Amino acid sequence: MNNKSFQTSSKLVAREIKLSMEKTTKLSVIGLGLSVGLAWGLAVLAGGVLALIFSGWANVQEFTEFMNLIYSGWGMSFGQTLLMAVWAFSQGFVAGFLIAIFYNIFSKKFN
Repeated sequence: MNNKSFQTSSKLVAREIKLSMEKTTKLSVIGLGLSVGLAWGLAVLAGGVLALIFSGWANVQEFTEFMNLIYSGWGMSFGQTLLMAVWAFSQGFVAGFLIAIFYNIFSKKFN
């Protein structure tokens, strides 16, 4: 194999590696939205259930009042906490969706 064909084949391999790297740096928009939404929804639900269980503690009352600024009804009853967990899932989904979109745009631009 001569030197010129080796350089050409190495350029092709480098181009294939670059193309495969471009494909792997793209995030799944729906996948990240579902992941962040599920994580945030479960965190809000778990926190609300714990606030219901330990509602007599002073620190929990302050935290419940703070969370009620964002999620009104959170920690007051299980039904309201469940509703706020669904609302938190939707907010987390939108956040993850937008993060993935912006990541995909900027990774193309600065890659």
